[in-house]
Amino acid sequence: MIPMLDMVVFPGYNSRHCPLAFFAWKGKNDGAVSDFYSTPEAHMTNVNTPKCGCCFIISLDVLRALAQGQKIETADRATYQRAYATTQKLRLVREGHRLASLAGQQSGLALRATAVAKQPVEHVFDCKHGTTLPGTPVPDPTEPAFKTVFDTTAKVAEFYKTVLGRNSVDNQGMDLVSSLNYDQDYQNAFWDGQQMVYGNGDNKVFIDFWRSPDVIGHELTHGVTQHESGLIYEGQSGALNESISDCFGAVFAQWLADKPASDASGWLIGAGIMGPAAKAKGFTCLRDMVNPSAAHCLSRQPASYNDLDPTADVHENSGIANRAFAVFAQNLGGNSYDVAIKVWYDACVSGLSSRTTFVDFAQATITAAGKRGPTVAKAATDAWRTVDLSVEPPHSALAA
Repeated sequence: MIPMLDMVVFPGYNSRHCPLAFFAWKGKNDGAVSDFYSTPEAHMTNVNTPKCGCCFIISLDVLRALAQGQKIETADRATYQRAYATTQKLRLVREGHRLASLAGQQSGLALRATAVAKQPVEHVFDCKHGTTLPGTPVPDPTEPAFKTVFDTTAKVAEFYKTVLGRNSVDNQGMDLVSSLNYDQDYQNAFWDGQQMVYGNGDNKVFIDFWRSPDVIGHELTHGVTQHESGLIYEGQSGALNESISDCFGAVFAQWLADKPASDASGWLIGAGIMGPAAKAKGFTCLRDMVNPSAAHCLSRQPASYNDLDPTADVHENSGIANRAFAVFAQNLGGNSYDVAIKVWYDACVSGLSSRTTFVDFAQATITAAGKRGPTVAKAATDAWRTVDLSVEPPHSALAA
C-alpha cells in the first residue's frame, strides 16, 4: 500500500519542469476494477488530484483499484502501486504546460498569421525502462514496436491534415516526439505537454500501450485540446477534455481501419491493450462509447447526464459526452469521419473557455452542426437528448 504522505516536494522532476508538491488524502474505489482485483473493504491512500491538464489513458481510480486488489500476486500489486505513484507525480507537471500553451496562443497570433507552414517531423526515443525523457534516440525505427509507433503517429498527423485541415497538434507543424519502454512495466501511456510516452504494461491486465491506434490518437488529441481551449482537468471541463480525446481517438482508429460508424467495435476504447488476465474476466476494453456502463468495460462510466458525479474522476464522467458523440455519428450514418468528427472539431476550435461545461459544449456542437444544415443540427440535438441533456439549437440552425 502506498503510505500516507505529508507534503512532498520534487525539486525539478527533470530539466523541463518546475518544482512540484502534492498532498495526500483518502480516495475511493472504481467499482468495475474493484470487482476485478479487489474486495469492497479494501482502501488505498490516494494523492490529491491537482487542477491540471493531465493526459493519461488509464485513470488513477483504475490504477488504485488494481493496486489494492487481493486477487493478484504481490509482485503485480507492487507494479500497480508503482504505476499509481508515478502517474500521480507526473500529473503535477501538466498545469505549467497548459498555461504556457495558452500564453503562446495569445502572444503568437500575429506571428502565426504570417508564418510559413511547417510540416511536423517525427522523433522516436527508447527509455530503456528508465524514466528520463525523452530517452535514447532511435534514428532508424525499423524494430516492430518503434516502427508501429512511428507509422501510426504519422497516420494521426495525416488524419488531422486530411480530415480536419489541422497541421499537427498545435496547428503549426509541431514535431511529434514518442518515447517507448518508459519505466519498468509501466501501466499507462500519456501526453506530457510536449510528447507521447508509452509504458509496456504487465502483459497480464495490460499489454504494450502503443498497440491500440485509438490510444495513440487519444493521447495526441490531448495536445490539440492543450493548444486550443486548454480545458482544465477537473470537473466537467476535465471530463470533456477526456471525452474529446476518446472521440478523436476512436474516429482516427475507424478511419485507419475503414470502419463505418455502425460497427460497434469501432467505439471500444483501449481494446487493443487489454491483456489475457483482463480478457479472462470478460473485460474487452477500457471504455465503450456506445454503452459506457457495460459490464465488459474495465472502467465503467455513467451514460446519462442525470448520473454525472461532480466528485468523480474525469475519466468517469467523460462517458456521457462519449455516448452523445457516438449516437450523433450513428444517427448521421456512414462514416464518423465524414461529418460527425468535423462538427465536434469545429466546436473544439470555436473559442471554448477552459472551464467549459457539458451544457456549453453541447450548445457549441449544436451550433457547429447547424452550419451543416438542419438534418445535422437535429442529429446533434437528439444525441444530447439521448444522454438526458437538452439544449435547444439556435433557430437559424433549424431553419438553415
